[in-house]
Amino acid sequence: MEPEIVQRFLESVGTKADIDLYLRLHRAQRKESFAMLAPNAQIVKSALDPLHFDLRILAGLGLLPVVVLGLLEPKDADAQATRVSEWLLEDAVPCEIVRAPAEAIGGDPTVAAIRAIVARGAIPLVSLEATRDLTTEARFRMLSSLAAALETRKLLFLSRRPGLVPNGGPTLPVVSLATDAQRLLAPGALSRGQAMLLRQAKQIVESVPHRLSITVVNPLQLLRELFTVNGAGTLIRRGSSIDVQASWDGIDRARVEALFASAFERPVRTDFFAQPLARIFIEENYSGVAVVQETDVVPYLTKFAVERQAQGEGIGGELWSVLARDFPRFFWRSRPANPIGTWYGKQCDGFARFPEWHVFWRGLPAETIEPAIRFALAQPSDFA
Repeated sequence: MEPEIVQRFLESVGTKADIDLYLRLHRAQRKESFAMLAPNAQIVKSALDPLHFDLRILAGLGLLPVVVLGLLEPKDADAQATRVSEWLLEDAVPCEIVRAPAEAIGGDPTVAAIRAIVARGAIPLVSLEATRDLTTEARFRMLSSLAAALETRKLLFLSRRPGLVPNGGPTLPVVSLATDAQRLLAPGALSRGQAMLLRQAKQIVESVPHRLSITVVNPLQLLRELFTVNGAGTLIRRGSSIDVQASWDGIDRARVEALFASAFERPVRTDFFAQPLARIFIEENYSGVAVVQETDVVPYLTKFAVERQAQGEGIGGELWSVLARDFPRFFWRSRPANPIGTWYGKQCDGFARFPEWHVFWRGLPAETIEPAIRFALAQPSDFA
C-alpha cells in the first residue's frame, strides 16, 4: 500500500496531530515491542476483512505487530494462522508463521523466532495449536511471559464487541484495575466471557515487569485505538496513585522538568518552580502532573502534562479526576493547536477562543468568567 494512501486513510481516522504523535511514539519503540494482537477465532474465520486491512496499514507504516492465534480456541490455530498468512501474502504483506511449543512459548526459541521475523520486516503470526491440551489460564500465563520477554507496550484483544460492555450499560472507555476491577468482576456485572478476559488481563498487567496497556477493541476501531488520543474500545490499566502536595518540597524537580519536556517538547523557564502555587498533583511514576496556582479570581491550572509515551493510557483521566475533586472551580488555557483541545472541551463548562489561546473553565460563577479570561490571556509563557 502506497505511503500516501496510508497517511490519507489515517488522517480520516484522527487528527493529523494525533497521527503524527503516535507514529513517533510507536516508531520510537523496538520493533518487536510495538504491539501484540490476539484476535478471537470468530474474527479470523468470518470477519477477517477489517483485521487484514489493519495489518496492511500497519505494515505500510513499518509497524509489525505480533499476532497471536488460538488463545481461546487453540485446536485450529494453525489453520487460523494459515488463513491470515494467505490473505496477507496475496497483498504482498510479508508475514511468517511461528508454531509455538507448549512448554516454551515465552522462552528463548519462540522469542528468538519472533525477533528474527520482525528483523526481516515481516509480521509474526504465532500459532498456539500446540497448547490445545492446556487450560485457558495456562495459555494466558504463556501470553504474559511472551509479552514480558518482548517488552510489549500494547496488548490488544480483538473482539466482535466494541470493548467491555457491562450488562445493561454502555461500553467502558477505561477500566482502572485499582478502583474498578472488584466491582466489574462481581457476579452479573459482565458476561462470563468478558469477566474471564478482564480477570486474565488483570493478572497479565500485574505480572509483567514493564509498563503495559491492554485494550479490548473491535478490529474496525483498531487504528483509532492506536493513533488517537481518545482511543477506542476499553483500555485496561493498573491504575495510578496520585500524590498531592502543597509545595515542590519532596518532589523530584528534575523528573518533573523531564516530564514537561516530554509532553511539550520544550523546557520550562528556569524560574517556573519559584512561582507561588496552590497544589501539585503528581502521578507516582512521574508520568503525569497538574499544577494549580491561586489567583484573585479562582484557582488557575497553569500546567497539565502527561508524558508522551503514557498519553492515551488513562493517566490524564485519573489526574483530572483528583484535580476536579479538590478544585470544583478552576480555569486554564491551551494553544489552539494543542492535540488534546478536543478532550479539554469535554471537561469544561465553557470556553472562549482567541488567536493565541483558548481559555476553558469549570464551575465558574458568571461574574468571574471575564476576569478569569483576562488573567489567562495576560500570563507569560511558562517555557524558555
